[in-house]
Amino acid sequence: MRECIENPAECRGEVEMRPSLTGTGTPIPRCDHHWEKRLERDEEHRRVYPDSPIAPSWFDPTLAGERWDDDY
Repeated sequence: MRECIENPAECRGEVEMRPSLTGTGTPIPRCDHHWEKRLERDEEHRRVYPDSPIAPSWFDPTLAGERWDDDY
């Protein structure tokens, strides 16, 4: 039996091998509850850090000396 990689005390639902959202291709065992939580975190991450060549209004390159678009 597979065990969810998250906190077992909070697990609910079936544990299944879920796709990696980071692009590693490695399936990860998560229960239904923690899979939903992971999808919510991924959605929030994509909202804050959009996959766009245009920097969001909050981005300030002077804070860390970084660029939003590395295609310079």
